[in-house]
Parts: sequence; C-alpha cells; structure tokens
Amino acid sequence: MVIGFTGARGFIGSYLLRYIASTHADPTRVLLRSVRTGEEFGKAEIVCGDLLSPVDCARFVDGLDTIYYLAHCNTPLNSDHDRPNDAMLNMIPLLNLLQAVQARNTKPHLVYFSSGGAIYGRRADRNPWRETDPCAPSSSYGIQKLAAEHYLRVAAEAGDLTCAVLRVSNAYGTLLSRQRMQGLIGVAVNNILHGAPVRIFGNTENVRDYIHLDDICTIAGKAADRREGFTILNVGSGIGHSVGEVLNIIRRCANVPVQIETVQDPECGKRLPDWAVLDIAKARELYGWSPLVDLAAGIRAMFDASGEQTELRSATASGIPGGGPMGS
Repeated sequence: MVIGFTGARGFIGSYLLRYIASTHADPTRVLLRSVRTGEEFGKAEIVCGDLLSPVDCARFVDGLDTIYYLAHCNTPLNSDHDRPNDAMLNMIPLLNLLQAVQARNTKPHLVYFSSGGAIYGRRADRNPWRETDPCAPSSSYGIQKLAAEHYLRVAAEAGDLTCAVLRVSNAYGTLLSRQRMQGLIGVAVNNILHGAPVRIFGNTENVRDYIHLDDICTIAGKAADRREGFTILNVGSGIGHSVGEVLNIIRRCANVPVQIETVQDPECGKRLPDWAVLDIAKARELYGWSPLVDLAAGIRAMFDASGEQTELRSATASGIPGGGPMGS
C-alpha cells in the first residue's frame, strides 16, 4: 500500500507525515512544487508537481491506495480578500486530483482535512456542533472547505473513491511562524519564546475547541484504516476555552511576563464566529477514539520541548521588540 500526501509542508501535514512514517511500514509519496535545500521527508518518494496541473495530479495519484489531502491556501481571516483567487487556489487543485483519480480508476481511500470551526458558522444555543447540523460558513475559507466535502461525497457516491472527512477544530502542538494569521497557541508560544508581544485579533471572549496534533494523528490513522463510502467526523476535544482562558494557561506555562497586544479590526467580528465547539461522539462510537492530551499539559510540553527557557528569560528582560499577528 502506498500512502500519498498533499500539503506535507504544512502545520498538520508535516507532523502527520512523520507520524505515519513512524507507525506504518507502507511506502509514502509526497507531492511538492519544488524541493528546498535541507528539507527532510524521510524515505518518502518525492513527486515534483502542482495540483493545478492535471498531468502532475495524474503522476501523483498513480498507484496510491491512500491519500491524505491537506493542501489549502489562505485562512478565515484573509480568504475573503480575493474570493476568485481563493477558489482558484483551493477548489481547482482538488478537482484536478479527483479527475485524475477517476481516470486512473484505482479507487483510493482519501482522508480530507476540513474545518471544524469555519464550516458550521454561528449558533446562539452554544450546544456542541454535530456532523448532522446545518452548515453556514461565514468566510470563503469555510465555503471552499464545505464545497470540497460535497465534491468528495459525489465522487464517493460515483464509486471513484472512499472518503473520510475530518472536521478538525483548532490544532496545536508545535511552534508556528510568528507571522501566521492562524494558530493561536503555536504563534503565541513562539512569540513568547522570542520575548515578543502576543498579538490578538478578535474578541478574547471567543470560545474555541483545541486539539493536540498527537490526537489528530491518531484519528487520522484510524480514518485511513476504516474504508467506507463517505464519512464525516468531528475531530476536537469537545471542550470550549475562550481565547482569554488559553492566554492565561500560556502565561502560567511560560512562567515569565507575557505582553498582550490586541489588534482592533472590526472585520474580525464578522469573519470569526464567537463560539465553536465540536461534539465528538461519532468519532468515539465509530473508531473508539478520544483525545488524550490535556490542553494545559500540551501547552506546557511545547515550552519544555523548546529548550529555550534560559534564552526566553534573558530575551524578555532585554525587551526584544517584534511579534507577528494571529487569528483567534
């Protein structure tokens, strides 16, 4: 069995590739636009190509039994700036790949990483979202994810593939670029490690469901092993934490003063729902899966793994400026 990855350079994709390589003996294949000096993808076969090219998609899918699809550009905060471009960058690549799969008639199993926050929209009752609840995305990002789910459902119903859609909540577990617009915990911890302010977009009362990368990898592995027509699964902790609560946990784990800068952007209130928590009962029932990493323990492990506590204290004391933006 050959396992293929798109989006293997991304936050979740790079972590998942290492996990699959360490837990599976099957060969892996990665689609990349180009190979960068010093990059490591283990023993994975590298296919240089672009999902915007039907020819490259055909080369990539040939002989694949399983595909992890994590390729996506833009975030809920910036996807509406150029909606035609957002659709071109995110919808056409998936359609090219599905067309290549249909032409090859290999019927792979595809695990698609959707969104557990941007798909559902807003609700007043604050009950955790179930997979059967109506979706009302409020950004181009969410619209593209939901449209992708429907294209995959149609492909599965036509017998071209089987598919598991993972609606993943807010992932964390590794440091993220300080310039990222998405990934509250990873960006915040990285800023703190560099003695920089933590910049917040949106309301600190916004509530999110945070899930560690280790738990995401576990359910992703199970989703690849169980091959059925078409399945949608919420992947989260099932517990909501406000941005303010998360920042307090980060403060305690950092054990140094943390400077917070709130960016006033009225548009954030329109693009970001104030509450998004997932019901994960279906994943428990079908896969026997439950998240194991506690939020505080997961954040503390990020600081412990950094090996930069001494540098952190000296950098904070010297008042190094900087700090990248992040979405909440």
